[in-house]
Amino acid sequence: MRKTVIEPNGKNFQYWKDIWNYRELALNLAKRDIVVRYKQTRIGLGWALIAPIISTIVSTFIFGTLANLSTDGSAPYFIMVFAGNTAWTMFSRSLTTSSSTFIMNANIMKKVYYPRILSPIGAELAYLVDALISMAMLIIMMLVVGYYPTVRMLLFPVFLFLNLVLGMAFGLFLSAFNIKFRDLAQIIPFAVSIWQYITPVVYSVDSIPEKYRLLYSLNPAAGFVNAFKWCIIGDMKFDWFTFLVAIGWTVVFVPCGIAAFRKSERTFVDLV
Repeated sequence: MRKTVIEPNGKNFQYWKDIWNYRELALNLAKRDIVVRYKQTRIGLGWALIAPIISTIVSTFIFGTLANLSTDGSAPYFIMVFAGNTAWTMFSRSLTTSSSTFIMNANIMKKVYYPRILSPIGAELAYLVDALISMAMLIIMMLVVGYYPTVRMLLFPVFLFLNLVLGMAFGLFLSAFNIKFRDLAQIIPFAVSIWQYITPVVYSVDSIPEKYRLLYSLNPAAGFVNAFKWCIIGDMKFDWFTFLVAIGWTVVFVPCGIAAFRKSERTFVDLV
């Protein structure tokens, strides 16, 4: 018989044992999110392809054709944009979803006990499905235009995972404030949309003026987006500095985010 100990202070490892014991719940939450997202849509999971394709077409026309921005390495511009969009979408969705987890899941959280952190984890697992569909489409696009994947692509799951972890860490940290200051629910999506333009999603690192390189490198999202694009673009140089900066942000915010989330989950019922 499984024994569950509910601890308000959470000072030992029972909480983390519960995460393992309730691991199937994360999968069920992910399945729920996927079903709800595409329920009663005629295209279903096809929307996971339509959205990035349309975004890539628009970005390629505006930034590649009109603005004539350069691409990373020798990759066709739209390949670079699609890869950048895939990485950025995972990061931004992870951040925004995790930051609103108490608000979006308040009904179920108030009714039953489970480690609350499984809610954002389940959401991230659901987004992985969209990412895998996008990656399959990217590979097909590369084969069609004759720009063939290299062995680097085997590393894309690693950088995708790091991207998700960083976005979730920021989101968990912000979730603690989101339940107290509801203006954040409006500010976060707006800030993320601006953040995208200072991240190398639709432009090459080489197009950034030298005097802004250091400031650009401090962008937490830049390192993993660049690393993800490096997996796709065979002759792109790996930017170690931005990557290590992103690792640094991750190392700092993962424990900070978890600590802020755990502190808030004990009192959120009184605020939501």
